[in-house]
Amino acid sequence: MKYLENFNDYNRTFGDNVEKLSESLTLWYDTLLSSISAEKLDIIDEFKLIDDSNLDNMERLTKNTSFINSLSSLGLRKSEVKKSDDYETFLNKPCRFMFIYDENAIELENPLYLLIQSWNDSLSEWSLVDLYKVNDDAKKFYDKLTSKTIELKDGDNNYIYQTTNGNEWVLQNIQKSNDIFKKVLRSEELEEILRSEGIILDIV
Repeated sequence: MKYLENFNDYNRTFGDNVEKLSESLTLWYDTLLSSISAEKLDIIDEFKLIDDSNLDNMERLTKNTSFINSLSSLGLRKSEVKKSDDYETFLNKPCRFMFIYDENAIELENPLYLLIQSWNDSLSEWSLVDLYKVNDDAKKFYDKLTSKTIELKDGDNNYIYQTTNGNEWVLQNIQKSNDIFKKVLRSEELEEILRSEGIILDIV
């Protein structure tokens, strides 16, 4: 019985690594928004909108005269609407998003606001457009949207892997590559490593 208990403990410990990895490959919106320390605002108040009839459709909103004039009066400009379907992402449901910049900002400057709209599976329709203030580097938003990074610890050694599709994991600290922790791991190879004794998985 003691052997069985030890085996179950072992199986839970190292099976949990695989489960933890699998769960991490589903990205939730709160994680995406927290990557830029997003602060939710009231879009009507913030942009002084008169017409709120297009808040159910971001595509229409960007062409709405009231919206365009409001941004202009506040010295702001909008980016193009981007769709998560245009990227390989780990999002649990599709979204549309658009950044708002100072009208004098150059392309590489950080946006001031994020507009985002997500798909509601239960209602089979898009949610209302939400407005967030961007309080961190927008690059973190894209990084979180399009890639996943993990750290594997094996004793005193650590190996950092990144994926954009969940099927192939590329070693970032490439100088540490060896026969086990290879430069590129297929998903099944990674899972085999995660089941090895002593391996610790951290989601970066």
